[in-house]
Amino acid sequence: MILPDEDITILGEVERDIIQKKNGFRFSIDAVILADFFKGKKLGKLLEIGTGTGIISILLSDREEIEKITALEVQAEMAELAERNVKRNSLEKRIEVVLGDVKEMKAGNVYDYVISNPPYMPLDGKKINLHDNKALSRHEINLNLEELIKNAKRLLKPRGQFFMVHRTYRFAEISTVLEREGFSIKRVRFVYSDHKSSSNLVLIEASKGRKEILEVEKPLYLNN
Repeated sequence: MILPDEDITILGEVERDIIQKKNGFRFSIDAVILADFFKGKKLGKLLEIGTGTGIISILLSDREEIEKITALEVQAEMAELAERNVKRNSLEKRIEVVLGDVKEMKAGNVYDYVISNPPYMPLDGKKINLHDNKALSRHEINLNLEELIKNAKRLLKPRGQFFMVHRTYRFAEISTVLEREGFSIKRVRFVYSDHKSSSNLVLIEASKGRKEILEVEKPLYLNN
């Protein structure tokens, strides 16, 4: 059932239905290009940190290299929406939506893949409405960059792969934290609005505990 304050977006080759709030948090192109950037090497289990509407997990549900997806979400309202989207697309056997904080997950060395489209904006002393899911999804309130990478490391198996999208202006900071936590960046792709603009997003794949030769992929232009 679709509520009056909701609408549906249809995405993907198999036309997945994604329910979203008309005036609440809505997924952006960032999630779509991150799902497309994912590249697995073997059959394995995947954890998505901060699933939101469930869009990334749903788009990845048809990938042959993924055995099972755990879609983690700390906001109860968003977790409930993600669960509805999973059921609407008949993906209950492929995706398990879990309400919880990644910092409180007990198990370690469990997943072959971790993927995240995290909040981009540091707090920097800003006052944020903690009841606004838009603000929670955009600002590092529940999980900052260092905590994200530390927990990805903890939950990944040795030589596991970590995928993320973030703002380009934080790329140097991201690289520093990844290296400090024992990751090696394997692939990077810079994203541009068009050929005249500077890069505003960066897609990153990093390996846990394995030295990689960096591959910088060709730029991605969203508007040709």
